Amino acid sequence: MLEFKNINFSYNNHQVINDFSLKVPHRKVTSILGPSGCGKTTLLRLISGLEQIQDGQIMIENNLLSANSFNLPPNKRKIGYVFQDCALFPHLNVIENIYYGISKNEEEIKNKVDFILKENNFYKYSERYPHELSGGQKQLVALFRAIACEPKIILMDEPFSNLDTRLRESLRDQVLHILKENEITTLLVTHDADEAMFMSDFIALLNKGELQQFGAPIDLYMRPKNKFVTEFFGEINVLEGKFIDKKLVTSIGSFPYDYSGIKKDFFLVVRSEGLTLMNNSKKEIYRKTNNDKIIKSPNNGKIIEAKFLGGNTLVHLSVVNKNNEQHLHVKIPGINYFEKNQLVNIFTDVNYSFIFEF
Repeated sequence: MLEFKNINFSYNNHQVINDFSLKVPHRKVTSILGPSGCGKTTLLRLISGLEQIQDGQIMIENNLLSANSFNLPPNKRKIGYVFQDCALFPHLNVIENIYYGISKNEEEIKNKVDFILKENNFYKYSERYPHELSGGQKQLVALFRAIACEPKIILMDEPFSNLDTRLRESLRDQVLHILKENEITTLLVTHDADEAMFMSDFIALLNKGELQQFGAPIDLYMRPKNKFVTEFFGEINVLEGKFIDKKLVTSIGSFPYDYSGIKKDFFLVVRSEGLTLMNNSKKEIYRKTNNDKIIKSPNNGKIIEAKFLGGNTLVHLSVVNKNNEQHLHVKIPGINYFEKNQLVNIFTDVNYSFIFEF
């Protein structure tokens, strides 16, 4: 297991990593997710030994890799690295690139890699050179090369970011299959929340060098610790509210909130897919409000516009409450049938709603 203990790191007096601690589970895929410049790649460079930590410790399987006055050389760390640009040797063919770091007598490892190549229908590319491969094929070669070194962990730095959308999706699936099939502990750096959700058993969300939340994808999505975590996984609506009688009162309804403090100012965060719009039908209203997890807005919404996006429709609507207008975005599965300026009832699923203090 890889472990970070209270890591601090600065560039030119700029704090890049701030008191970062994390245990990376063994034989799982863990993503370090966050916006550009939050310190993700710096963490990989610290793990691999390309940068020296300034405070804290990095350990793997209880062996020290880095500390304030100690830095194990990169070539002795047993770590595989898959770079964003693949970093293949242009003068070596596929099989030579893959076996580059392996001694000639390591037949057992070679047999293992040969099996992986054949299993993934890749052996036919063995004699090709990097310039004869597609972007996705190059990344697979880089992954096979990392596996061939029998690392304790593989680090992947934005490995799919240079690929077009369709290739990226198919390659993610193939790479995940290879990692799972071979039970390889993997640390993946990405800024793409969908990619992290798809690839990962666990996600560490980073912002400005600080860990915001760590857990399974469903934990970060359904139980976010703050607004930053919530917003990173999709479009949200933010509404101010007042705490009254154990409820947060907003323009779209009153939401139960067990709070015993004296603070009165809070805000409600609702995912765009957590809102449902319906025509003024008594039957539909009764069916929805019978569910205590669904809250009906006391105010109607007015459709401003709708954009069909293929798998869903994004609806922009306004809610008027005591002369204050609130704009909301609602994601509806499939095709939208609402008309411009149509008045609709708004229902909120509390499972997609979160209350935070100012």
